[in-house]
Amino acid sequence: MERSLTIFRVRGIPVGINWSWLFIAALLSWILGSALFPATHPGLPNTAYLIMAVTTVVLFFLSVLLHELAHALIGLREGVRIEGITLWPRGGVARFTGGVPSPKTEFRMTIVGPLTSAALAAVFAVGAYALERSGAPSGAVAVPAYLGRINLILAGFNLVPALPLDGGRILRAYLWKRQGNFVAASLSAARAGRAFGVLLVWVGVLGFLTGAGLGGLWLVILGWFLLQAASSEASAALVQQTFAGKRVRDVMTPEPDAVDASWSLARFVAETTGPRGHATYPVLTDRRLAGLMWLRLAARVPPGERSDRTVGEVMLPRDRVATVGPDASVMDVLPVLRTPPGRAVVVEEADRVVGIVSPADITRALEIGQVVEHPAAPATRGASRGVWVVVALAMATVVGYLYHPPFAVLSPGLPIDVAGDIQIEGVPTSRINGEYVMLPVQVSRPNLFGVLLATFAADREVVPLTMAIPAGTDRERYSSEQAILHRESRELAAAAAARELGLPAELDGSGAVVVDIVSDSPADGKLQAGDVIVAVDGVPIRLATDLAAAIAARPPGTRFVIAIERDGLRQEIRIASRRMEDGRGGIGVVAGTRGLDVRLPFQIRFRERAVGGPSAALAYALAIVDILDPQDLAGGRTIAATGTIDGEGRIGPVGGIAAKLSVARTAEAELVLVPAGNAEEVADPGLRVVGVGSVAEALSALRVRS
Repeated sequence: MERSLTIFRVRGIPVGINWSWLFIAALLSWILGSALFPATHPGLPNTAYLIMAVTTVVLFFLSVLLHELAHALIGLREGVRIEGITLWPRGGVARFTGGVPSPKTEFRMTIVGPLTSAALAAVFAVGAYALERSGAPSGAVAVPAYLGRINLILAGFNLVPALPLDGGRILRAYLWKRQGNFVAASLSAARAGRAFGVLLVWVGVLGFLTGAGLGGLWLVILGWFLLQAASSEASAALVQQTFAGKRVRDVMTPEPDAVDASWSLARFVAETTGPRGHATYPVLTDRRLAGLMWLRLAARVPPGERSDRTVGEVMLPRDRVATVGPDASVMDVLPVLRTPPGRAVVVEEADRVVGIVSPADITRALEIGQVVEHPAAPATRGASRGVWVVVALAMATVVGYLYHPPFAVLSPGLPIDVAGDIQIEGVPTSRINGEYVMLPVQVSRPNLFGVLLATFAADREVVPLTMAIPAGTDRERYSSEQAILHRESRELAAAAAARELGLPAELDGSGAVVVDIVSDSPADGKLQAGDVIVAVDGVPIRLATDLAAAIAARPPGTRFVIAIERDGLRQEIRIASRRMEDGRGGIGVVAGTRGLDVRLPFQIRFRERAVGGPSAALAYALAIVDILDPQDLAGGRTIAATGTIDGEGRIGPVGGIAAKLSVARTAEAELVLVPAGNAEEVADPGLRVVGVGSVAEALSALRVRS
């Protein structure tokens, strides 16, 4: 985490980027530009998504920088020396030199960071609202809206009481004030940090294995960083305990071996590379410090030139050598050792060298400190059990927010009257006196809290994720597949409506094309997207509905011979069906009809809507019949209907029936028509619900006035 590229300075504070932040910035830009923004704001050019993504990442970078600068500037005001700021995947780190003088100072300089992020969240949210009200393009609104949410999340996440997060520093300030011992408080807060890091790693692994993808991998990386950072904080506390009150003279190597500036490099290499050699040597001229010679500098000179070059020509000159007095605090010299060559020369008056300090000296002093008996630490008062209960609850809350179980929640959408979506020409039509309402359901994958809340909600249904969205299918691909099925279902609805009125309607297709496969289903590993199923047990398959009917007509466990076309070649595959999660026999494929051709005695056009799935077919079929039939079928009523339709006009079951009934209540429907297969799931005395198995049965129910 220490390695970074310094990009600028603010009030003398160097601001750098850890190398891994560059990777995260590129990854975040890719996720935003190729997945998130296209899913939430469809229909924009790819260039727009790229601009939105890059702008968002740059502004997020500045947001994190302001968060860390707030820490640093308050620290400067409190008299704390700031070593620098490094941005890395968790957000950023403001490094302080010499420690924090008091619990109050620690609290003040810590709390300002989350407050800054919260203020930025408010600014971006107001900006998004103002842009939306002014009629700005959706892409312009999306950027501040996302930044508002992400800054709020950053503020909340940083308040988790786990070192090195801001909440962990606040916890340390509290424990420090209560116990009167900075080291003990740091070790306790660092233990909380390691526990939280382990939780994040496990949640990330679990999420990755259950379909969270990059989100789970990100939590694993974040948890690993927190583990490392918490261990570093604990080590830093032990260092501070060991070196409290110690001076450089207590840890330095006294009277170090030195070389003369006039030596040739050949002599330097010959005399310093023996078994007792060192990596660096003070360089003296007239017994005064002239520079520092580093073996690495000698290695840069070719062996053939070393006899002609002197130490004084290649050494680090005096003005670039870190020096310190023997009575300086050890804590003050530690930052110097983090930068190459990792040495500080100890000098007295007139640049007389009396010692040198290296990381090896610090390590030796630490090991000696662990062996030699120290005076007993002052008695500390332990934190109350209530504090750790709060810490555990805070961690559990964040874990519950971050973890998305492998369940989908089906929740009510808004009722849609499909009558206005249909235009028919070429035959006499009548105006619908009423409404035919489709019942859309929203599919989401909420976090753990969302799943728990949905479990107790009467109008929501929790189902296995693979039942709602096939495993391995991203949201954009799923939406595209559902749109295809929605369009096909309307064509089937038009054909079924025409037949009910005695009009000719012909359906034709050249097979059922596989658009997706349910994970761990019978078809998984045997079929693949793009395969066209043309026969089942020798019976030709023309429509996708033919495939579903052929499989469902036989009991689960039946072994079928499936004839497919793949890459232009025909082949046969044997697949045994099984009982699927909707209770019917199936092989686990999502299919559409290849080359669907619906021939009707009239022309029909449908308005496109941002909804998907085949369950609106029944509502469309009834509305089409009412438009074509001179009889007033709706009779001024609001009719809610849901159900799939096959080529023969049969109505198939649907999912999310509880959510659909909630939509019907919102629409104040006077009659709700559902598939006969779903009728047993309905228990709503406030609605008149009728189960139907075909379009003909639905029309019969529609003609009965209550």
